[in-house]
Amino acid sequence: MATHPLAGSAAVALIWIASAGLQYGSQVLFARWMGAAEYGNYVYAIALGQILAMVSGLGLPIALMRFVPGYAARDDWTGLRGIVRRSRQLTVAAGIALAALLTIVLSIVRPGSLDVVVLLLGTWLVPATALSNLESEISHSLNRVALAYLFPFLADPLLCLGSALALKGMRGHLSATLLMMARYFSLSVTLILQLAVSQIVLPTAARGSKPRFETVLWLRVSLPLLLATGCYVVLSRADLLTLGLFRSPGEAGLYSAAAKTAGLGSLVLSVVNAKGGPILSEAWSRGDRTRFDLLARTIVAWAVWPSLGVALVLWTGGSRILGLFGPGFSAGYSALAILVVGNLVNSAAGPVGTLAIIAGREHAVARIFAWATLADVVLCIVLVPRLGSVGAAIATAASMCLWNAWLHRVMSRDLGIRLLGLTVPRMSWKAAE
Repeated sequence: MATHPLAGSAAVALIWIASAGLQYGSQVLFARWMGAAEYGNYVYAIALGQILAMVSGLGLPIALMRFVPGYAARDDWTGLRGIVRRSRQLTVAAGIALAALLTIVLSIVRPGSLDVVVLLLGTWLVPATALSNLESEISHSLNRVALAYLFPFLADPLLCLGSALALKGMRGHLSATLLMMARYFSLSVTLILQLAVSQIVLPTAARGSKPRFETVLWLRVSLPLLLATGCYVVLSRADLLTLGLFRSPGEAGLYSAAAKTAGLGSLVLSVVNAKGGPILSEAWSRGDRTRFDLLARTIVAWAVWPSLGVALVLWTGGSRILGLFGPGFSAGYSALAILVVGNLVNSAAGPVGTLAIIAGREHAVARIFAWATLADVVLCIVLVPRLGSVGAAIATAASMCLWNAWLHRVMSRDLGIRLLGLTVPRMSWKAAE
């Protein structure tokens, strides 16, 4: 009897859904406890830190998905051991360098109405955040998807929420600075657990092998991916960063609530893409084009219909949902309605970026994301000073539609894969595995 994709990845689905609920609920509580201005300072610092953490990764987290399944399939344990060790070394070194550089910049340039202390605290989260991202992808690339996301998606937000609640009880209030301290604690514990998991999921033969380093080869693939992933993160954060520069931290806080709410529409795509990535990579490395194409279409089919349902809920009840964040947050509904459109297009396009990278089109991905990022930044600079959060939402949704449509065209032209649209799933997850 056929089973649908989510049935074969129940643990992954549960982790992603529980994580989405936990993280969303946590943000609601933080916003209510701190107010829009303090919450805005916190989310701005976190957004800036996430961009720097992605840069610190040097594209290696995604490159792992390209190399690790191939090494494992060929029993090349020295290569597998080498890429894991060298990726860690490069990631930590780049994270420390970037954090130090931004510290110097912030000591010279005053960031307007933003809290400098909170920004500095967010800056020095970068090395640990970058390493945490890498550790997740080590497990993910070995097809241990549930373990890859268990601690960063569940333990981390739970520890952060618990620590914030304890600090609020001791101090009688919660500020952006105190919340950052809670974030330091939760990330430190999570990273220790992730390092232990990475050691467990590595095949026994790889753990005992002498590492072989092909650093030039790995960086030749990863650096174009750095441009692509860096652009993707800027695409997802340029709106908030621009709002923080041109408007008040309070408006940035309102917009962040709207963006997090709109992001619920892409949850199902994230679930099936997380499970499907390693299988897609394995199918491509084995030259099984039929399974590759069919699995890609299945991911889209199982993502787009639930995403459409979520979009309808957010369009009709978004104002009341935003009201959960506290007084005044319902004013972000207009931005929410626009962002929902962009997320719906993203779900309809499916894992087009992942497919392009697996198929060796990383340079095309980098070029497309670079142009989309440029368009996003220009639109933000033009629209945000005039329209505020609505302008940021228009810029983000437009750029999201641009890169999805462009990448879909490349995949259709080069590989004959057409994903965009509403389809019916034709492949079971069990058959894919």
